[in-house]
Amino acid sequence: MIDPKILDTVLPVPDLDELRDSMVKELEEEGFAITNFHSGGIFHTMLMIVLRVRIEFVELLRTVLNNMFLSHAKGAWLDVKAADFSKKRKQAQKTRGYVTISRTDAKGEAIRVAKGHVFKTEKDINGDELRFFTMEDTVLQRGFLSTDVPVEAELEGSQYNVPPGQITRSLIFLDGIDSITNRQNWITREGGDTETDESFRARGLRSWSELAQRAIHDTYVNVCEAVNGVLYVTVDDQHPRGQGTIDVVVTSEAGAASEALLETVRAACETIRAPDDDVLVKSAEPVLQPISLTITIPSALNQEGLAVRVEAAIIALLKIRQRRELHELTHADIIHKVKTELPDIRNVTVTAPEEDLFLDKGKVILPGEITVTVQGV
Repeated sequence: MIDPKILDTVLPVPDLDELRDSMVKELEEEGFAITNFHSGGIFHTMLMIVLRVRIEFVELLRTVLNNMFLSHAKGAWLDVKAADFSKKRKQAQKTRGYVTISRTDAKGEAIRVAKGHVFKTEKDINGDELRFFTMEDTVLQRGFLSTDVPVEAELEGSQYNVPPGQITRSLIFLDGIDSITNRQNWITREGGDTETDESFRARGLRSWSELAQRAIHDTYVNVCEAVNGVLYVTVDDQHPRGQGTIDVVVTSEAGAASEALLETVRAACETIRAPDDDVLVKSAEPVLQPISLTITIPSALNQEGLAVRVEAAIIALLKIRQRRELHELTHADIIHKVKTELPDIRNVTVTAPEEDLFLDKGKVILPGEITVTVQGV
């Protein structure tokens, strides 16, 4: 947003009372026949309507002025301004992948899973569950122990990029099926949220780099982050594998990028790659970090559900979209998040990780097993 002091200099919003007094004085000096502009009179009301319209028009002009520049525009205004740079906001999309259904007896009859069948996750602390719909009829043939069922999330959003082992339930009982799960690398297309103003604006401001005759760091970042499903891109153009090499590390909405997403990013890089550039596109490496902490609470505070709320706070802290420095995790961050969410806690002691984590930029820290010990004072 433009500095309010600058806006007040360029387009000051007049004070209603001062504007009224000034207008009445001007009318009197011009010899206007009507002199009764006291509150409650019809001419006072008409004058106030006109003056309010004038003030609202000035405020509208301030809004327009504030959104005429890419660095200040917001919302739909930003979409309009970014179009000047041939940029479009990335839209939300649904997660796609495979859910694996299994049985212990391969001699059983064939089991059909109809299109539209619903699989879902366990309910979270708020009682919410995520649902996934089968995309096509799938049959677990006789003689086979398991098969993969293609599914799509019920709604758009990155929250459907759940970790392995989270989709474990069926809305309708499947006779003969003993287990349901989503395995490692189950996602074939990452779900995504609508691009934020901050991310969209940053891509627009980097547009000038695309005018360079040879692709540079910002050019690769801009082109790759324009791909749906890509959250962040780290580019190392300082010859990491020798002269002329460039490494592009992709962090998806799910953390690790699927092979399909990497192929799309590679195709995008090909459109700007110089003939002598050796570009390697790879996924960020997720690191499941176990977290253990002890919280101290007043003896009068009810402990029921407290550990679950602390765990939810840590999971929220480590959500990929919440943090730009995805390879870092400090004790101070954990303690601050827990105390912010649960202000009645007296003390928080982090025992794992043993020290602050600062990993390579190609890694993404995700929550592993979370252990919370509650003790009173």
